[in-house]
Amino acid sequence: MGPDRPLITLTTDFGFSDGTIGALIGVIKSLCPEAEVVVSAADIPRHDIPRGAWALLQAAPFFPARAIHVAVVDPGVGSRRRPVMAMTSHGTFIGPDNGLLSWAVRAAGPICWIALENPAYRIAKVGVTFDGRDLFAPTAAYLARGVDPADIGPEIQDPSNLPWPEPAPGPESIEGEILVVDAFGNLITNIPAALAKTTLGSDAFVAHIPGGPDAPLSRSYSDITGALGLVANGSGLLEVAAFQRSAAELSGLDRGAKVTVTAGGRQK
Repeated sequence: MGPDRPLITLTTDFGFSDGTIGALIGVIKSLCPEAEVVVSAADIPRHDIPRGAWALLQAAPFFPARAIHVAVVDPGVGSRRRPVMAMTSHGTFIGPDNGLLSWAVRAAGPICWIALENPAYRIAKVGVTFDGRDLFAPTAAYLARGVDPADIGPEIQDPSNLPWPEPAPGPESIEGEILVVDAFGNLITNIPAALAKTTLGSDAFVAHIPGGPDAPLSRSYSDITGALGLVANGSGLLEVAAFQRSAAELSGLDRGAKVTVTAGGRQK
């Protein structure tokens, strides 16, 4: 196969024990045998849409722009929520219209959103609880075969968006919040390290969290010497972390908790 072989990724909360992820792969390979299928993540916490959105945002930019990304974290399956597809400048995203796709699409540069309405591009349903197999996977396979996206459904102007709260810079501090708690218990904030540096006029700063110890900036996880430290992660965002421990457990904080960053000392 050449470098332009169709590429489809899967991001789900299905796990590997029930055969559900295998069913998606089977549908795709049956309809488009030449497609390369990559399971990007299958262990998203059950029904956790923000964690799924975060996983998709982390992985999608590093796949080729031609990639088709199927994401299924879908507690509303079988309800009136729409199945959708987003065409972007770096990849195509397919999944439920529940905000799951929105962070990755926002980063990739949206071109248009399409509702998946044409029944010709799905397989016969057995019940209404498995749109991943019956709708999202076949849509990806047909796109990989070269079907015109306009044939799959009409454009829509009102996709659901998962909130991405913007940090609030002040003269001496930045107010932010925790976007997501990752699998290691790191508290990912919405504050870019670059914004903290320019706003505070320093490359050393400290996070103040409710009811917990301050978290001074550290170069890496292993450099954290106190209970908590602040690290610039691989996405350029500040995260509150602990060395070989869960910052979420140590702090008792979860998604949505407020964090204030000020200029301060750096851990050695």
